[in-house]
Amino acid sequence: MRIARELEKRLERLVDGLSAAVFRGRIHPVDIADRLLREVDLQQTEGPAGPEIPNQWILGISATDVGAVDQGNLAAELTHVLEATAAERGWKTGGPISVDVRVEDGAKPGSIGCTGSAEPGETAAWSILLDVAAGKAYDIADNRVLIGRAEGSDVRIDHPEVSRRHAVLFRSAGRAWIQDAGSANGTRVNGRPLSASAVSLRPGDDVSLGPTTFSFRMS
Repeated sequence: MRIARELEKRLERLVDGLSAAVFRGRIHPVDIADRLLREVDLQQTEGPAGPEIPNQWILGISATDVGAVDQGNLAAELTHVLEATAAERGWKTGGPISVDVRVEDGAKPGSIGCTGSAEPGETAAWSILLDVAAGKAYDIADNRVLIGRAEGSDVRIDHPEVSRRHAVLFRSAGRAWIQDAGSANGTRVNGRPLSASAVSLRPGDDVSLGPTTFSFRMS
């Protein structure tokens, strides 16, 4: 509900102050965002770390429906809304989110084409795991990351007692969480072993993966 309210407030600002005569689009920006989020949800898949979505999106809209709304501003706001929704729901994106709004010749008024694709890329870290003993920091950049010894891990920790797929660290509903991924030597938070359920993290918490302990910090 909080994301839905934020979505409406941000997108309605695009047309705030415009009269009905000026805003001639048949589809309101909130309806465009709703269509995007419904399609993103449909294209959600289950990866090694949990739910993941395509990060690059193209919306095809008729000129009639775009009306007086600036396409660049609309695309920027839709990108922000999708970023916020992905963080709120803990969707792994694999790279930076981008939404492109295109006016397409021949597009049927009232319909919105919506295409998603995966484009790997770097994103800014929102938290870190700090190995104080080794003086090394591991960035947590995606909303959801798999931590382990395997080459394909999002956060690779090359230690013989860290499992190939050891734990999943993610953010959802405004909080950070960690969940053991069936590791051989277990995951502990402040010395307490984790069960199958995810446990929320606070800045300064100690996270132990087998014998290795990290300090969880927010970026």
